[in-house]
Order: sequence, then C-alpha cells, then structure tokens
Amino acid sequence: MFTGSKKLLAVAAFTIALIALVNLAWWVYYDRTARMMDQQLGRRLTAIAGTAAVSIETETVTNLLLDDLNAFVEITQKLEAIRQADSLAELFVVDHNYRLWATTSFDDDSLYFLADLNGRYIDSIFFAAQPRALATESYKPGDIYLKSGFAPLVDSSGFVVAVLGVEANVDYFDALTDLKSNLWYSTLLSLGAGLIIGIIFLLFQRRVNRAEQHLFLNETHSYLGRMVAVVSQEIKNPLMIIRASAERLLKKSPGEESRFIVEEVDRLDGIVTGYLDFAGARGNLVQTDNLQPTDMAAMVTNIRQHFQSKYPGHQIEWLGDNSLPKLTINTRPRSVRQVILNLLINGADACLDAGKPIAVGLAVTDSSESVTIAVIDHGPGIARRELKKIFTPFYTTKQAGSGLGLYLSKKIIADMGGTMDIESKIGHYTRIVLKLPKTPKV
Repeated sequence: MFTGSKKLLAVAAFTIALIALVNLAWWVYYDRTARMMDQQLGRRLTAIAGTAAVSIETETVTNLLLDDLNAFVEITQKLEAIRQADSLAELFVVDHNYRLWATTSFDDDSLYFLADLNGRYIDSIFFAAQPRALATESYKPGDIYLKSGFAPLVDSSGFVVAVLGVEANVDYFDALTDLKSNLWYSTLLSLGAGLIIGIIFLLFQRRVNRAEQHLFLNETHSYLGRMVAVVSQEIKNPLMIIRASAERLLKKSPGEESRFIVEEVDRLDGIVTGYLDFAGARGNLVQTDNLQPTDMAAMVTNIRQHFQSKYPGHQIEWLGDNSLPKLTINTRPRSVRQVILNLLINGADACLDAGKPIAVGLAVTDSSESVTIAVIDHGPGIARRELKKIFTPFYTTKQAGSGLGLYLSKKIIADMGGTMDIESKIGHYTRIVLKLPKTPKV
C-alpha cells in the first residue's frame, strides 16, 4: 500500500509523464506536418520540371545551346507560361558550367547565382547513369524560403546537355510558423494547467490524508480504549491489595519504604483511573488529577530519586545545570510527574540500548506565560523520518515497546493545554520540550 508521500510522488510522476507525452505528440505532429508539406512541394516541383523538360524538343535544346535566338525565344515563352500557370518564382535552363541559357527572370546574370547551394543537384543530373528529375531541400538565400526542382534536357543522341530548373517560394512556412507559435502557447498552457491540477490534487490529497489519519486515530482510540479498559480493571484490584498491605505495614512499623509504597500505589491508581475514564470516553487523561500548587524543585528532586532507584548498579550522569529555580505553579502534579518520569526512562533505555552510559538531563525554566520543562538524553538519537511518526499510537523503535508511551504523554500535555515538541540528532542527543501554561485548563 502506498503511503501519502508515495501517492503524491506517483501522481506527480504520472502528471509530468502525461504532459510530456502530450507535448511530445504535438511536436511530432508539427515535425511530420512540416516534412509532409515539404515532400508535397518537392513532388510538385519535380513533376513540373519533368513535364516542362519533356515538352521542349531536343532540337530546340540543341539550337538554344548554339545561341539560336528563335530557340531562346521559344523556350523562354514556354517557361514563362509554365511559371504563370503554376505560380512559380522562376524557371531557367543551365548547362554544366552553371551558365544560364534561358530564364524567366529579368536579371542580366549569365551564371546561376545559387550554384553554391544547388550545384550538387545539377551535377548529379549531368553525371548520373540514369538522370531523372529531382527536388532540393528547402533553403533560404535571403529573406524568403525557396525550393527547387531540376530535370534533364537531352539532345538528339540522348545525352544530358542542359538542366531545366524550377524555383518556388515555400509559402507554407508562414502557416508552420503560426502552428509552431500555437504549439508553444499550448505547451506553456499545458504546463500551467498541470501545475494548477497538481496543486489542487496536493490540497485534495492532504485533506484525504488528514481524513485517513483521523479515521485511523479514531479506530486506534477505539482499540486502545478496549485494551486499556480490560488491563486497567485487572490492575486496580491488585493495587488495592498492595495498598492495604502497605498501610498495615505502615501502622505496625512506620518507615519510608511503606510510605513510598502507599504514595506510588495511589499514583498508579490515579493513572489507571484516568486511563479508564479515557477508555470510557468520559473525559481526558488528566481529569482525575486535581489542580494544586506544586513546588517544581521538590517534584524534580523526587523524580530524580525515583529514577535513580530504577537503575541500580548504573552510574547516571545528569546533564546541564542541576540547580533548580524556586518555582511554584498551579498544575496537575501526578500527570506532570508521570510524563517527565516516562521521558527520562525512555532516554535511559535509549542510552543502554545503544551501549552508552546513562546520560540524561532535566531543566525547568520560567517565562511570563508558561513553564518550560526540557528532558534530554545523549542516546543514539532518532532519525528524521521517524520523528514524523514518533507520536503515532503503537509506533515504536523499541523491540519490547508498546508504542503508547509518547502518544499518551503528548495527549496528557495537550489535555493540560500545553505542547510537547521533540528534536534529535543521530548519534548525539534527543531533546523533548514541554510547555505548560501558567493558567492551566480547568
């Protein structure tokens, strides 16, 4: 199945290929039209030259080359009649030295002035084993395009003694120029239309992608809700037994360990209750965590102690400045503690999975409208392509991960009216920044 980006690339490639093929077809059509019109004019000039050559008697040709005036007049009149009848530019008779013996032009030149361009065609008729009428390629001697046709003139013994030439203006070049201009306009319009269609499709595809993502999230929430409901119900009963046992121990012999067990059981019970509420769609994940003034320095100290106890035997390096500002905010302490602790555990696990010592940091900064909590680790980092999916439910880079930790953490922060952003550099660090409003959501 194609992902959204692959779909866009596939459609873009298809659109570009379609536009390219259409424009290629237009230009192939132009080229074929130009060649067809050139071939038609060439056949016409070849036929006119051949017919005119046949209509001149061999004796008249011989007399013309002997400077017979009557022969000159007869041939000139015949050539002029053909020129007018077929709307040609010029007809002429030339010998192997390119000397003009008769022409319909009023120029006094005695030599064929286009010999440099058409001499090879004339020579091919004189020296061919079987001379025949032929046409030249189109050429441009000045401001106009011309095309010529040539046919052999033979004497009474059958030898080629002269060549009859026919010249015509290539009048279809204006039509071809107009066609080429229209094709350029069509090409530009097709590119513009393709761009507009591409933009429209891109916008449409984005809406479809968002709709698909929304549908996927809804389905995920549904499955997640069912799973959480089952698991949470199974956890609550053992938690109550553990709490009752810890309370009895606390009454018999008050101690820090028993008090810690009661506190952690209460915290877990609140988390489980929040998950149950989320699963039952009765609210968000923080609605059971009441707003209360919270000393952030005390919370961070408690989190560090608890975090240290989770990794016995490991030396933990705390990054950055370990001093904490005196800061008390009105927030939901259980939810904030849960998110920070989960992020620290993720960072520590990432360091260990990469074979590195645990190096994590936790900083709290205050601003006029919000409190910023930054959690950093010097683990292996996260690839850019994975950062886009890191908050997706059930997506994980861990072999034993559930893919819910970061998703639920971000949802908790969002339910509190805050934001959660992540940045990472492969092989160096991962930094997650939480911003909590000073005026929290009720």
